[in-house]
Amino acid sequence: MNWVGPTIAIALVVIALAYVSMAVILVLMARGVAQQGHVLGTHIADLRRDLTPTIQAVNRFAHEGEEMTRVVREEVTAVVDASRRVRRQVQRGLRRAEQRLSDLDALYEVVQGEVEETALDVAATLRGVRTGAGMVGRIRRWLVRGRR
Repeated sequence: MNWVGPTIAIALVVIALAYVSMAVILVLMARGVAQQGHVLGTHIADLRRDLTPTIQAVNRFAHEGEEMTRVVREEVTAVVDASRRVRRQVQRGLRRAEQRLSDLDALYEVVQGEVEETALDVAATLRGVRTGAGMVGRIRRWLVRGRR
């Protein structure tokens, strides 16, 4: 059993080499990760540098949008107020026009009644004049005969 000692030694050397190789791989991976982290940090810094003007422009645009919204809101409110005033004036004018038309209708009814009564009076007077003219004609004829 002379082979057990050297086999265990060889196994220990293989295990040690495996640990050393794992350590070397871990160191190389850590170095690669560090390099990638540094590259990534550089890219992020470049991206941040490139995006800063864009972000500032977006912030200015948002501020101007808020200002524009405020101005539009004020204008819409003013237009709505003006529309309400105009609507009230139109409604008031319509009520006055309706009242005046009602008064005009009543006046028309009164005038029409008066015109009808006057027309009847004129017709009656004309009838009387005709009847009177007939009587005057008869009297005149009677007088004219009597003179002869």
